[in-house]
Amino acid sequence: MAGRKLYLHIGSHKTGTTSIQFALKHNADALAAKGLMFFYQKQNGSWDGFPDLHDWIEYVEVDRVVPKGARLPNLAGLASSLSQYEQDIIVSSENFSFFFEKKHIVELHEALSTIFDEIEVICYLRRQDQHVISHAQEGSKTSRHAEYDLWGNDIASLPTYDKRFDLYLDYNKRIGMWMDVMGDDAVTIRCFDQSRLLKGDTIADFFALVGIENYQPGTWRNVGKTSTQAKLGHLLIGSGADNQVKLFSLIDSLDLPKRKMEPSRAEAEDFYDHYREGNADLAVRLKEGEFPEFFSDDFSEYPEQSTDAWNKEEISEIFASVFRVLGSNFFDFIPRDLLQAAAQSQRKGDIDASIRFLKMAQIIKPDGPLIAKRLKELRELKRPD
Repeated sequence: MAGRKLYLHIGSHKTGTTSIQFALKHNADALAAKGLMFFYQKQNGSWDGFPDLHDWIEYVEVDRVVPKGARLPNLAGLASSLSQYEQDIIVSSENFSFFFEKKHIVELHEALSTIFDEIEVICYLRRQDQHVISHAQEGSKTSRHAEYDLWGNDIASLPTYDKRFDLYLDYNKRIGMWMDVMGDDAVTIRCFDQSRLLKGDTIADFFALVGIENYQPGTWRNVGKTSTQAKLGHLLIGSGADNQVKLFSLIDSLDLPKRKMEPSRAEAEDFYDHYREGNADLAVRLKEGEFPEFFSDDFSEYPEQSTDAWNKEEISEIFASVFRVLGSNFFDFIPRDLLQAAAQSQRKGDIDASIRFLKMAQIIKPDGPLIAKRLKELRELKRPD
């Protein structure tokens, strides 16, 4: 259809993207008044769930983002769904920032340019040291396989530099691919810095980019964990322990120290040095004159000395909190699971396994009458006639 425009918001992660998505959803009337529509329909036709395009995007390798990243495999289906609407359309997914191979951007452009006369890519970028500190925390949560794979589970707030980080953080290359395919003038890059965002706010800034003035501001979403929670989460995932969902619930229930832990100023600058030259090249391509490297070169937000380690008092607080929660819940919670496992084994006819589960439960709760009763019953079943 002639004259239609697509706004393709590709992230990045940890730049207020979730807040933008919910603000777009809740301002459908304001968008419609400007001839705009926010599209977040799922592949099954549903509009339920989070207002983003995540459902259409998959990793090239299952549960891995390194090195091949993500792609949009059902482009024909997406194009068909988008073609049903007459308005200009906004779509949004920070997982477009996981497009690490140019061919997937080419395929996307070829499919969507048959529907839209104009495609504008919008992306917010955060200075690399700031970005990785925030984004690596996502890897301390459950089911964040891309973040585990990309950033690892280093408990340091600023992970030790690894060449694989460049897949995401080499903006000159990654954003350059979008510019190569879409055209330099079709890609709008904004710096995620309060001093450079409209009203210091990503939502206000984004709505201005798409020409919406009268809207209801939303609230920030997807707030990160505390430093202590993040470190414990990384330790848990790195341990390979079973029952991680339940153990994450344990971490979330703890009364933990909330001190912000950060790398030193020198450590942050050393990390950023890997990307200075590329950022300067990108700034030239973007015709960005105010900041020669696109980002501010001010690192005064960081302390002179790292505050990234737990002190003795904090370690004592953490263990005391763990012991309090375990003391209140563990002796009922774990035996109950073991009793269920014993019952399941018995139904399968594996009496020996059932007895082993009950013995473990008895170690934890030696005075449990139900455990003793079931053990006695199973042992009698095992006796020869």
